[in-house]
Amino acid sequence: MHPERTRDVYEQLPAYPKPPLAPLPGPADLDQRLAELGQPRGSVARSVTEAYMALTGFRPFLSTLPDQIETLLRTNNLRLPGLFAPVIAATLALEDDPRGPDPLTRAATLIFGARSLYDDLQSGKLPPDTYRGEPLEMGQYPNLFSTCQVIENRSTRVFKSSYLGQITVLVKGCFYVLPIGTPGVDTSVAQLTQALADIVRRAQGAEVETAPASPGILTCATNATQLRAFTRMQRVEVNRHSLKMLRHSFLTLCLDLDDAPASHAESARLCHSTHQENRWFHQSLQLVVFGNARASAICNFTCYLDGNTMMRGCAEIQRRATECTPAGGQPAAQPDLPPATELRWQIPSAALEQARRDLEPILDAQQATFEIAGFGRTLFESRPADAVPAFILALQMTADRLIGAPAKITQFLTMSRYRCMDLTTALVSTPEVVQFADTMAGETVNRREARRLLDEAITAQGQATRQARRFLDLPTIQILAIRARTGIRRRLTGLAFGLRMMLLAKLGTFRDAGRDVLVSHPEIYPEVLLAGRPGVRIPYVQHFGLHYQIFPDKTVITLMPGLKWAIPNEKLIAELSSDLARIREIIQEQPTV
Repeated sequence: MHPERTRDVYEQLPAYPKPPLAPLPGPADLDQRLAELGQPRGSVARSVTEAYMALTGFRPFLSTLPDQIETLLRTNNLRLPGLFAPVIAATLALEDDPRGPDPLTRAATLIFGARSLYDDLQSGKLPPDTYRGEPLEMGQYPNLFSTCQVIENRSTRVFKSSYLGQITVLVKGCFYVLPIGTPGVDTSVAQLTQALADIVRRAQGAEVETAPASPGILTCATNATQLRAFTRMQRVEVNRHSLKMLRHSFLTLCLDLDDAPASHAESARLCHSTHQENRWFHQSLQLVVFGNARASAICNFTCYLDGNTMMRGCAEIQRRATECTPAGGQPAAQPDLPPATELRWQIPSAALEQARRDLEPILDAQQATFEIAGFGRTLFESRPADAVPAFILALQMTADRLIGAPAKITQFLTMSRYRCMDLTTALVSTPEVVQFADTMAGETVNRREARRLLDEAITAQGQATRQARRFLDLPTIQILAIRARTGIRRRLTGLAFGLRMMLLAKLGTFRDAGRDVLVSHPEIYPEVLLAGRPGVRIPYVQHFGLHYQIFPDKTVITLMPGLKWAIPNEKLIAELSSDLARIREIIQEQPTV
């Protein structure tokens, strides 16, 4: 088999400049952050934390962190095990190919687009991401390719293959490994399309016989189920062989040719939350192509793919696919590609049943994606307000009313302006935001006063997000302090950390007990029409989560209810639409002086 290309989480791409390292908190910053977490000086909770820091050498570690921060961040995957993929991975609906190709040609051109992107990443031909002219971290983009999760010794890690010459193709739950050569060099679109057609014929023939059990649904199960199931499966030689073959796939192509989604929202829902036997969520990138040539992509967050990396990466693949010549650009007399190898499995039926049980509570049949017209960026072009915090104000109004109490809205923020950094979060339900929502809930609202409070709430959100981005967050530093140690010292430090958290929970000052509402607003690219986890409920929020994208003339939202959230999606969107209209009216007023 082929070797790993690297174990780095953030790959070093020599052609791209490195952004600066993230600032680290100083003593005053650390003191302030602990106070915000309910551990002010003199409190019992602070005494517990100080004892932990003294016992584990945390402060000396913090003083040496500048010398090792890049190595620690580059080499440590802080998202593991992260196996419960439907609630972690994200689906992106791709724009249609305007040429109207058949589904297998569409699939072939998308594979060509993916290989083109990989080559341009390695050569530096792809322009780097920038913010205000400064380069951003690019080390996540290679994670889209030849990258997957593997389970070894009842634990999980990310594996990155050095091999680029094969893909996995799934049809009707059958797994095939297809050699593809180098698309665009020694492989044409026509060759690849023909190879895919051969696979489809083989899968249809297998369906006539007894269809084998598919391991795909196992990659949709919880952490515990997967660790148990795959550990047991690997005791059987045929499974070990198949799993080793899958490690070296450039990407996974899922052909759902019996489905013809009528919209891109339906494409995303079918992609993300149906046909689990025809998915392989351990892969970092899955391309799902339907019978009417609509396509979506699934990106695995645990393989260190953040939302903006997903969005641009898939946009580049889609754009390059549409620029690819279906005729191929190679001589017509090319030989066929080598035949695909069908993978075989022996799967315990109990594991398959448990995976189905794991899925039951998270699957959600409601409409998940909505468009709200009239609230877009054009509204804000000539006004001293920003669309994102204005949206949060409307969401605060809606959430407070539906929940019956002030909601805590947490927003994901990118930290990619720093080297080897991914995401952080900010509590955007500031006191000013809550006051504005409370004022708007009154029977009578003074419009001029409402505008003043709106401006203050927007300013407060900006301050909250800037504060969250000031330096590397404390929870990450604490985890790095454990990972920096080895052997028994790592175990003891981890144990001390766990005991500390238990004590803080008993004292009532452990404030990471879940989030009321969790939101994200990924970058917008015309080639990617929507993003989210449509069709699932997410267990890591108290009420609901959503992805929102604010276009010039509309806002597109994908909702993910919490496990116990009982209010229908349509009602939530109706309430939010009404509140966005009220925000629009206030914004159109003259600003306060």
